[in-house]
Amino acid sequence: MFEVKMPRTSDDIEESLIVFWHVEEGDDVEEGDVLVEVQTEKAVFEIEAETEGTIREILVKRGESAKIGETIATISDDQDNESAEEENDQKHIEKKAETGAGSQSFVRVSPRLRKLARDAGVNLSEIRGSGKGGVITESDIRNAAEGQTNEETGSGNKMSGIRKVIASRMMASLHESAQLTLTSWVDVTGLSQKRKESASKVSWNTLICYATVQALELHPEMNAHIEGDQITTYDQVHLGMAVDTESGLYVPVLTGAHELTIEKMDEELKVLAKKVASGNLSGIPMKGSTFTVTNLGKFGIEFFTPIIHPPEVGILGVGTIETHLALENGKVIQRERIPLSLTFDHRAVDGAPAAKFLQSVAGQCQALMEEL
Repeated sequence: MFEVKMPRTSDDIEESLIVFWHVEEGDDVEEGDVLVEVQTEKAVFEIEAETEGTIREILVKRGESAKIGETIATISDDQDNESAEEENDQKHIEKKAETGAGSQSFVRVSPRLRKLARDAGVNLSEIRGSGKGGVITESDIRNAAEGQTNEETGSGNKMSGIRKVIASRMMASLHESAQLTLTSWVDVTGLSQKRKESASKVSWNTLICYATVQALELHPEMNAHIEGDQITTYDQVHLGMAVDTESGLYVPVLTGAHELTIEKMDEELKVLAKKVASGNLSGIPMKGSTFTVTNLGKFGIEFFTPIIHPPEVGILGVGTIETHLALENGKVIQRERIPLSLTFDHRAVDGAPAAKFLQSVAGQCQALMEEL
């Protein structure tokens, strides 16, 4: 029997998420076959079979997480399979487990699933299996347990693996830094008009990201990392872009953003967002960003308080563009503006430099009229 264990992919990562299993229980595999894709908050990795045999049991399902060194599956040869089957059959004949209240008719499941049902207080005889031939799966037991919990208490849903990673990351960010948020409106009336006149297809998100990159080059103190008492500033801008997906929040990285034209940045940001939204994380850099932008404009949000993506010292939140009436020279005119929310780590940057950076972002937005 060979145990497939969760490998260590980074010195600072102690837990990884199962993204996708390429095999199912009962599948035959050869040495070198890709078994599963696992994800940390930084990257996606493939785990290959180190031996040939048959997938006997998958212990950690898609969407669940496992600690480094934990067994996530087992591979057995034909002899192992025959011995295990005889052993399990004998155990099933000798003992009928009880789950939930009172006794129940015997249901054949693996010892692991029987224990899971017993711990969850689920009666196996009341579950209709969704597996091949009506076999009860782990998901069936968990769904039954959640349904029972919801009915009795109205809550009790367990965090998914990626949700746990996000929660841990955000709590660490808030506990280990001194975060403060500044807000400001940016007038984009002229930029909006120029965008329409030039029929530019560059998104507003890209325009703000491009202006942010230009401002970071003028204010390197914001393009930095802080770890312990060490502050490291960078000449190159590697821009993180928060992307919301059905499974949670991801931050892919646009490396070398300072070297890109507006059109090239727009193209690459759209490709990154599309890949991440579809769940295709292979080959996408998820670490090394020096500053992050998060955009909630499509949800109609104005100002908000984004949480820093450690070890960065700042993150810019972008709200929805809106029209408003302003008084100029005694006349009421219509203008357009975008709300920006800058959260920065006060350990590394003071309020005045952070405010100047936010002003620079606004100024770079105005300068973009010459580039469209």
